[in-house]
Amino acid sequence: MSARQDVHVAELVLGQPEAVATLVAGSLVLGAVGFAVARWRRWPAIPAVLAGCGLALALAVTLARTGGTFTLVTVDPVGRCVGNGFSLAGSWERLNLLVLVPFAFFATVACRRPLPVFAVSALVSGGVELVQAATAIGVCEAQDFCNNTIGALVAAVVAWLFVGLIAPGRRGGGRPGGGRVSRPRRPVPPTPAAR
Repeated sequence: MSARQDVHVAELVLGQPEAVATLVAGSLVLGAVGFAVARWRRWPAIPAVLAGCGLALALAVTLARTGGTFTLVTVDPVGRCVGNGFSLAGSWERLNLLVLVPFAFFATVACRRPLPVFAVSALVSGGVELVQAATAIGVCEAQDFCNNTIGALVAAVVAWLFVGLIAPGRRGGGRPGGGRVSRPRRPVPPTPAAR
């Protein structure tokens, strides 16, 4: 498989009007959610907004497709999943490796916690696969889940290392000392012996 084939697959996916509309609308909504969470948690806003846009991209690529419907076609979505493993043999497999990378990278930069970001990425990937199986909007494959979560894990670790290199003393919400706001201490009055 060549880079030209990979680009062709990306063009096929993003050339669908449903995918582009979902990407734009999802980026507006999930970007706003990222901004609100960043303000509430006192995280950096730009990475949080970009994480929301990355999640919108993942959902647009995986769920906004022609050919399926959002009607329930089975009550046993797990039974419809194809049991295959991790592979990077084709363009679709490489696309699945990258689909959650923007979300995982920017979410980790925003919150500086790679394990919860990885867990959310795995839940999103599993949820997408189950929705695909239940609605026939796509094909539920264990390989897609593996590729999505491995890509998210690598992105979260790279972001965690990146944050550690550019701001080693800053953790949590971007403040020294773990992101917690501490109250100023009152001066302690001198003891009688010290007077």
